Amino acid sequence: MSVDRPTFHESWQRVVGLKPRLRACVDIHRQHFRGQLWHVLQDPSNNQFFRLNEHAYRFVSLLDGDRTVGEAWRLCGERHGDGAPTQGEVIQLLGQLYNANLLYAETPGDVEVMFRRQKKRVAREVRGYLTNLLFIRIPLLDPDRFLDRWVGAVGWMVGPVGAVLWIAMLLVGGFFLLGRFGDLFSEASGVLAPANLPLLYIAFVVTKLLHELGHGFACKKFGRDSGSGGEVHVLGIMLLVFMPVPYVDASSSWAFRSKWKRITVGAGGMIVELACAAVAAIVWANTAPGTVVNALAYNVIFIAGVSTILFNGNPLLRFDGYYILSDLLELPNLHQRSRDYVYYLVKRYIWNVERANSPAHAPGERPLLFIFCIAVFVYRMFIYVAIIWFVATQFFLIGILLAIAAIVTWVFVPIGKLLRFLAVNPEIDRVRARAVVSTVGFVLLVLGVLGMIPVPDRIRAEGVVEPTSLTVVYMGADGFVSGASPSGRVVNSGDEPLVSAENLALERRLDALRARRDGLAARRRMMQQEDIALAQIAARQIEAIEEQIERVEMDIAALRVRPTIAGVWISPDSERLTGAWVGRGDALGLIAGLDETIVRAVANQRAAAQLRNEASERVEMRIRGRPQALVEGVVTRYLEAGQDRLPSAALGYSVGGATPVDMSDPTKASERFFEIRIAPEPGAALMPGQRVVVRFDLPAKPLLKQWIRNIRQIVQGRLNV
Repeated sequence: MSVDRPTFHESWQRVVGLKPRLRACVDIHRQHFRGQLWHVLQDPSNNQFFRLNEHAYRFVSLLDGDRTVGEAWRLCGERHGDGAPTQGEVIQLLGQLYNANLLYAETPGDVEVMFRRQKKRVAREVRGYLTNLLFIRIPLLDPDRFLDRWVGAVGWMVGPVGAVLWIAMLLVGGFFLLGRFGDLFSEASGVLAPANLPLLYIAFVVTKLLHELGHGFACKKFGRDSGSGGEVHVLGIMLLVFMPVPYVDASSSWAFRSKWKRITVGAGGMIVELACAAVAAIVWANTAPGTVVNALAYNVIFIAGVSTILFNGNPLLRFDGYYILSDLLELPNLHQRSRDYVYYLVKRYIWNVERANSPAHAPGERPLLFIFCIAVFVYRMFIYVAIIWFVATQFFLIGILLAIAAIVTWVFVPIGKLLRFLAVNPEIDRVRARAVVSTVGFVLLVLGVLGMIPVPDRIRAEGVVEPTSLTVVYMGADGFVSGASPSGRVVNSGDEPLVSAENLALERRLDALRARRDGLAARRRMMQQEDIALAQIAARQIEAIEEQIERVEMDIAALRVRPTIAGVWISPDSERLTGAWVGRGDALGLIAGLDETIVRAVANQRAAAQLRNEASERVEMRIRGRPQALVEGVVTRYLEAGQDRLPSAALGYSVGGATPVDMSDPTKASERFFEIRIAPEPGAALMPGQRVVVRFDLPAKPLLKQWIRNIRQIVQGRLNV
């Protein structure tokens, strides 16, 4: 045996005389993972699985109930040499099989105690790493007979014909959405409206039920084809953030030899959801907006898209995407093994535990396990904190209880386990001092970095660019608008008209006046030879008509409104002007001068004291949509706090801004704020109406101090405590 795998173990005498055997009900499946042969043991009574490598299976296959453990170990050593398991590995293997209810053995009392102790330790570890506080599963009934009855009718969908039909449905659904993406995304703002919540929940439950049946029928179909069972014995309710949704247990698919069948079972739910979304897209595109059918179809599209992207298709959560990735990479039990691999790295390379066993068995597994563990930890912390925060804002007491439970589960329980491990675990007997010193040193290092080293501290706020000079543009004469320039156009004095209108009455009057003038001119020429007095009267009448013609021509010219100064044309209603009647003196819009602009930024009241007392006067600004454009400015004024009317609706959440607003008034903030006025540097390329993100620099502080401050501010502001 190698040095890293000591042959003997001090507890060997407790098990050497046992005569265990696998239970008669255990099924054995041969599977290949990453080029290596594994034997998967299945207990059909509860769909529990246990995986053995080739060396472990050689030993277990010698246990027939008549041969003792010692005899089987010696025989395995004679046949396989260094490939045979050590005494310690045999003890661990027997305990795991016994706890999994796969092994039958008449155990004496001391061995039973040893196994029970290991079982309790495993249970404590499972409870210690139980993080699914927000995903509680409640089994309800056994759907296996229902699936058996109907799999013959729907099983054809799990095959080539079903795949072709599914692709065709997606293409047709996508075709009906072409050119409607603007409407599709705009309707999302009303999904959480109170009137839509019943339809949203109905769509959610029905879609998820079909999703779970997709898993069940795929599992049953492949199980019937391969003769390996494919039983689905659990249909229940999962409380997803306290909202009940259906789930099924299709874990019997793990017995399928083909990984592609396992992947299809894992993806079966999402396949069904996307098919539902395609049908819903067809219905939504061909029904009238505002109807119940149209709203229900849109909710199905929304549910299928959001749940697939954020949850089911995400491999960092233990839903469909995780099991699909696990089978694609041929890394079963990926979550647990990735975590065990990080523990192994700590024990082997930091604590120097030479006998530490790596859970990475095949080439290429190590980087995958390490990357996956880190990614899962970061993402899950983010998701769980976000969910707890959402619950706390809606149900304060429940959120606080969840936060306390999360802190206990994710902080105190792991710390307690670590301390116990460092104190009594025999695995680190020879390196206990090093393990304790390195662990304490690492904790002190992290606390020192977070709590003592100052790092840049910044506060960001959103603002809108406004001109310091505004010129109102009025209509010069009555008329119907025939054309209007789009808002936001940069104009110069005398440019093309901003608004063009028509007035047929003025044009007819002008024609009539011209005709009358021409008639009087002809009469005057005749009278000059016959009656000078009448000719002079005609001349005065012509002058009066010329004045009228001039006024009418001026009115007609005023129907074409041109800019009188350089700037930006601002007219929110320009698209609705065409065809409308406007009167003389009606305001059409504004021209914002480009010579000078100012930025009006808004920040919540919790940051007021820091910005006033600590922030520097010079700030940096980046334009929304053009983050590469950096503009500097100087704070000119802090306005009094307590405002709730935004400088511009563009800063409101309803149109893409960062400030929550009243649903009935897009310019009224849902919580009070204070305003900061900022003068951009001369020559800054800012246009009126643009949104900018303003960065205020504060004195450097340690990260821990910044985090505590931010959490305190958020709790005080959002929870009103």
